[in-house]
Amino acid sequence: MHKEMSRIGIIGSTGSIGTQALSVIREQKNKFKIESLSAGKNIALLLKQVAEFRPNSICVEDKKDEIILNKNPLLKKIKIFSGDKGLKKIGGNTKIDTLITSTSGINSLIPTIESLKLGKRVCIASKEIFLPFGKEIIKISKKFNGEIIPIDSEHSALFQLIKNEPKENIRRIYITASGGPFFNKKRMELKNVKPSDALKHPTWNMGKKISVDSATMMNKAIEIIEASIMFDLSGDIIFPVVNLESHIHAIVEFVDGNYMFSGSYNDMRIPISYSLNYPLRYNSQNFSFVPTEKIKLIPIKEKNYKAIVLARKAMKIGGSMPTVMNAANSVAVEKFLNHKIKFLDIFKVVEETMNKHTPKFRYSLKEILNINKIASIDAIDIANQL
Repeated sequence: MHKEMSRIGIIGSTGSIGTQALSVIREQKNKFKIESLSAGKNIALLLKQVAEFRPNSICVEDKKDEIILNKNPLLKKIKIFSGDKGLKKIGGNTKIDTLITSTSGINSLIPTIESLKLGKRVCIASKEIFLPFGKEIIKISKKFNGEIIPIDSEHSALFQLIKNEPKENIRRIYITASGGPFFNKKRMELKNVKPSDALKHPTWNMGKKISVDSATMMNKAIEIIEASIMFDLSGDIIFPVVNLESHIHAIVEFVDGNYMFSGSYNDMRIPISYSLNYPLRYNSQNFSFVPTEKIKLIPIKEKNYKAIVLARKAMKIGGSMPTVMNAANSVAVEKFLNHKIKFLDIFKVVEETMNKHTPKFRYSLKEILNINKIASIDAIDIANQL
């Protein structure tokens, strides 16, 4: 192994982003070495990844799995952790140069903070962690000279477009949506939507949670809040717009009348590779992007999308409300995927959970994690009554 190789840790290695990150690292194996992997319950896939990439440490969700894996003679040279304590150890591993966080929900929050405190680069795909603690994450990054590079295609595009621009130069920002599988469908047409229908994303290959979020447009709603926090911009200047082909990811309108677009072939390996190699770019021959004769952008009527209406409300209230919105949505999506509630009930669960919450505007990490937990419990109760 060459000294200049960068050591990588991945939180969520068996998920959609994690497996695609490993695909990038597999292709660029002369540049990157896997130091740590973390997974949830897909132990079989994790073991295959361990056999191929030979990390020095791994973390699993359940203590029981940690105990079982510690008895595996093939893993005797690997440090094995579990739960939040294990994730904290992965994030605090001084041997890691770059941490990729790619879980859904807030599982990546603690390791992200630990890694930034060490002045490391964190490539963030876990957009939900910015809703509960985003401003503090930015402060921690600046205080300890850590580095945040977004992986999400829209935020990666925005990062590339505005990283050297003074904020006063920016008039509006547009982040694109594919429209999901139900674009232009009327509400009545969505009453009996099944999980299998919601998972049929037209342009991206994604995990189940984010695929449903794309179908409800909650994914875009959360991205608006995240972009506002990540780039320290007012949410009032950030708007969603549909690009059915998913070739354009973000557009910036500047005060002088100039527009800048960022786009690519719709493959998450492109922003992942960019985040790992930044400020350089890896010369890949795998992707060819030939724009159609006319790139079509379709304005979104926000009032027709409950998820965006709820997100605007959460942003306006501020404080802990975006956290509650996100926690309730995570519960509702899981309930929908398990056939416990209907598709349109997702919005009911989120709205009623938000209505039940009294927002707080100053809180510690421990307090916001507790708020997230309480909101999840409230959302479960609400969902169970539907």
